[in-house]
Amino acid sequence: MSTIAEDVLQEHYDRVRRAYGGAIGRHRNEVTTPALLLDLPPARRNIEKMGRHMAGVAAELRPHIKVHKSPELARMQVEAGAIGVSTATVWEAIVMVRSGIDHVLVVNEVAGRDKLAALAELAREADVMLCVDDARNAAEVAVAARAAGSTLGVLVEVDTGMDRAGVDTHEQAVDLAARVAAMDGLRLLGVSGYEGHCSLTPERELRHEKQQSAMGFLVGAAEAIRAAGLPAPIVSAGGTATWDWTAEFPGVTETQAGSYVVMDEFHGAMVGDFERALTVAATVISRPPDRVIVDAGNKSMGAPALARIAGSDLPAFRFDEEHGIFEATPEAPLKVGDVVELSPGYAPATVNWYDAYHVLEGDEVVDIWPVVPRGPGHGGLIR
Repeated sequence: MSTIAEDVLQEHYDRVRRAYGGAIGRHRNEVTTPALLLDLPPARRNIEKMGRHMAGVAAELRPHIKVHKSPELARMQVEAGAIGVSTATVWEAIVMVRSGIDHVLVVNEVAGRDKLAALAELAREADVMLCVDDARNAAEVAVAARAAGSTLGVLVEVDTGMDRAGVDTHEQAVDLAARVAAMDGLRLLGVSGYEGHCSLTPERELRHEKQQSAMGFLVGAAEAIRAAGLPAPIVSAGGTATWDWTAEFPGVTETQAGSYVVMDEFHGAMVGDFERALTVAATVISRPPDRVIVDAGNKSMGAPALARIAGSDLPAFRFDEEHGIFEATPEAPLKVGDVVELSPGYAPATVNWYDAYHVLEGDEVVDIWPVVPRGPGHGGLIR
């Protein structure tokens, strides 16, 4: 798998540079739109700032790369002090290991023969963990690990209130932990629980209250596992909207915050400490008296209803598939042919639409970085 994955990664780099490399050296307003723009200086500052923040707390940082899907940004995060990375998929994990990061947590349950086999093989060359919330699935993971001659780290996922995956009680956590600990090929390492439901609460005090309750329940699950004589050295949680509270919560050992690197309108409304480093370049294609219409629609933007035109107060009216429509007056200065930049509503779902970043230093495109792997497909990483 190692050679295959390296070949596939190189194909991604070669392909996007062939396709988009002509933009290198251009001004940011001269790219072919829609285009995903990454302002590298603010992204660097965000990474460095989070590194400084985390140096002052007991928890470690294991940032989630589902946000940016970029080996370059992930390496920058590790260089700034992150202990490894979190991923949502097996193929993201493969990309991270192939890119030189040797400590990866798949913050998800994994089922299916091919994916389990690939993850177990990956664990032969890197420290790989995943989540489980079901004993039968854990047994399937163990079979794959033994077949590959590897050991997979396991975190019991705990539902902290998001009503997604995870066990619902401390008793269930202890029972599953005991089963995992008895399985050859698995190494019980603790618990994971994402308090993502707190991010849906814009009011800061209420969000903090929900976060405290969620982390209290998660830490309590780890304590119950330890009280049963089982290991639980890792308590992993956290997102950008709650990163500071979670990183400081007693008993939490690591946080998975990731959107802070590029930021977006959704997270920016709750966390003002980081800069916007991600935009989508779009061209004005129609200019009725009461609207500005650009060529980036809901197939180019995540959470488009939250998107805004950078440097403008024109409200979003509607996003169709290939049309972004903003309210305007006849006096608004934008005209057909003008290039604008849209600050996305939600970064992870925006990045996922694109093959590549147009990487900017100031106003100049200095490089093209692939988004690897984008979309739900594994892109040839699992064969």
